[in-house]
Amino acid sequence: MKRFVSRAALIATVALALVGVGSAAAQAGAPGYTQQGLYGWPDQCVGVGYAGAQNHQWTSYYCETISPAGWNGPGLYALWVA
Repeated sequence: MKRFVSRAALIATVALALVGVGSAAAQAGAPGYTQQGLYGWPDQCVGVGYAGAQNHQWTSYYCETISPAGWNGPGLYALWVA
């Protein structure tokens, strides 16, 4: 039960952080890249980046690790696209 409560609190914190980001595109450190979204797991970030490249939505992408995922919950990964 204690683990469930801590996971729920972590998920709620990440969800609130994502809501606070807003819909405005941020500028990346690399010239020409903009932030497309934030994800909780690295495979989600890479999967969305790959799918967008395959669908010609963007030509290149990379995922930035803001906080890594661990055994007890998700992390935070930013997808940057050009």
